[in-house]
Amino acid sequence: MLRTRYAVAWITVSIGITLMGSGLLGSLMGVRAERDGISAGAMGLTMAMYYVGFVCGMPAMSRLMEVLSRRRMFALATFVMGLSNLAYGLAVTPMAWIGLRFLTGFCLAGCYLVIETWLNDLAHNEVRGRVMGLYVAVVAAGLVAGQLVLALTDPSSWISFAIAGAITGLAWLPLLVVANGAGIRHSRAGMMSLGQVARAVPSGVVGYVLVGVTQGCLMTMPAVYAARAGLSAAHVGLFVGCITAGAVVLQMPIGALGDRVSRRGVMVALCAIAVALCGALMVARPGSATTCVLAFLLGGCSTPLYPLGNAYTHDWLPEGQVVAASSALLITYSVGAVFGPLLAAAAMTTFGVNGFYWALIIGHSLLAAFMTYRLIVAPDPTSDDDLIVSRALVAGFAPDRAPVGAGLD
Repeated sequence: MLRTRYAVAWITVSIGITLMGSGLLGSLMGVRAERDGISAGAMGLTMAMYYVGFVCGMPAMSRLMEVLSRRRMFALATFVMGLSNLAYGLAVTPMAWIGLRFLTGFCLAGCYLVIETWLNDLAHNEVRGRVMGLYVAVVAAGLVAGQLVLALTDPSSWISFAIAGAITGLAWLPLLVVANGAGIRHSRAGMMSLGQVARAVPSGVVGYVLVGVTQGCLMTMPAVYAARAGLSAAHVGLFVGCITAGAVVLQMPIGALGDRVSRRGVMVALCAIAVALCGALMVARPGSATTCVLAFLLGGCSTPLYPLGNAYTHDWLPEGQVVAASSALLITYSVGAVFGPLLAAAAMTTFGVNGFYWALIIGHSLLAAFMTYRLIVAPDPTSDDDLIVSRALVAGFAPDRAPVGAGLD
C-alpha cells in the first residue's frame, strides 16, 4: 500500500509540472495575443487546435504504448512539448500558433494517456474518486504555479516562452523514482473499441463530450477573457489562478463525496452551482475581490466534473480495459473540448466579453440535463452485487440477473 501511494504521489507530481509549463504558456499566449492585436476569433481557433491535435494524437499514442514503456513515452512527449513551447515565442503569428497548438495537443494526449492508465491501474473503486481527484488537483496546482511564474516574466520576450518550455521538458524527471508499473507496455489485444465502451457506459463516455465543452472553455479562454476585460498581465494571472486554485482546494473533498454517493448526482449538482456562479460573475466588476472569490468557486465546482466522469466510467468496466476506457474518455473529452473555445469565442464576438460566461452556462446546462436523463433511464446500482453483475455483462459473461436500471449504465 505504501509503495502504491508513493507511486501515485510521484506520478501526479510529473503531470503537475507538465501542466505548470502549459499553464504558463496558455496565459502568455492570451496576454501576447492582446498586445499584438490577434483577434478573439483567431485565438478561439488557435486554442481549439490544441484539442484537434489531442484527438488526432490519441490513436497514435495508443499504438505507441505497445512499443514504449510508460516512463519512456511520457519523457518523449514532454521533451517535444518543451521544444514547441520555445517556438511559440519565436513565431508570434496565428498560423504558427495554430500548428504549434496542434503539436502540443498531440503530445499531451500521450502524457494524459500514460498518467490516467497508470493511476487507474493502481487505484480501486473505493478510492478511485479520491485518486483521480488528487490527480486533477495536482494538475490544477501546476496551472496555478504557472500563473505565479507569469507574474515574474515579461510576456513580450521569447525568454518567457523558453521558461515554459524548460519546465515542461523536464517534467518527466520525477518518474525516474517510480518503479511500480513504469516499464509496462500495453497490448491492444482484447481491448474494447470506442463504440463498445460508449455503449457500456454512455453516462461516462457520451457525457464526457459535454464535460469537454465546459472544460475546453474554462481552461483555455479565461486569459483571453481577462485580457479583453481590460485587466493587466498580473491580474490576468490572478484571475486564471483563482479558477485553478478552486480546483486544487475543492477537488479532493468532492472526489471523496463521489466515492460515497452517486457520482452522476454530484455532477448534476455541480453543474447547477456553476451556472449560478457564471450569472453572478457577469454582474461583478472584473478584477474585484468578489470576482476572485466567484472564480475560485467556479473552478472548484466545474473542474471536478472531469475526475467524477472518469471514475464513474472505470467503475463500470472490467479489469484489463483501463487503456480502452482512458482512450475513449480522452477522445470524447477532446472532441467536446474543441468546441469549448470556439463557443466562447463566438459568444464573446456576439455578446462582448461576458460571452465567455454564456458559453459556460450553455455547456454546464446541457451536461446537467444529460446526466439527469441518464439517472432517470438507468438509475445507479443499489448494491455492490449489481455493479459486479454489470461488469460481467460488459466483459461478455451471462449473469443470472440484470442490474437495477435495466442496462449497463
